[in-house]
Amino acid sequence: MVVGAPPSATEQVDVALGFHRTLEAGDFDAFQALFTTDAVNELPFHSPVSPAEFIGAEAIAADYRKMISNRRDLQFTIHTVTTDKSANRVILEFSGRSIIGETGALYEQDYVGVFTIDGTQVSRLRLYADPQRASKALQPIR
Repeated sequence: MVVGAPPSATEQVDVALGFHRTLEAGDFDAFQALFTTDAVNELPFHSPVSPAEFIGAEAIAADYRKMISNRRDLQFTIHTVTTDKSANRVILEFSGRSIIGETGALYEQDYVGVFTIDGTQVSRLRLYADPQRASKALQPIR
């Protein structure tokens, strides 16, 4: 259950929230289906353990599968939802929290996700997060 998700949302916001719902459920097939086949996941402030972008739904899902498959108690909290219908864009400010299975460490991160929606799928995700925090926590599993 994504904490703070609006009880009723536009179709575009629901598509963006699918990112959180499928990851919390560990449903990587549904996660991959959220993205267009040529989608781009950009990480402008990427950590040294991650490339700056992933291209294609399959590559995006493979990266998240690698990072999240062994997480426990994964939970996202939505703080703000902003939409720009003219640009087919949804901007979510959210935080995530989980236990990293490989190390048992608690991982907490704050994010801003800029989701470009193409119909009922994400064609571009620009995800901003603290790269130092990510690097420190994810180094053992990359």
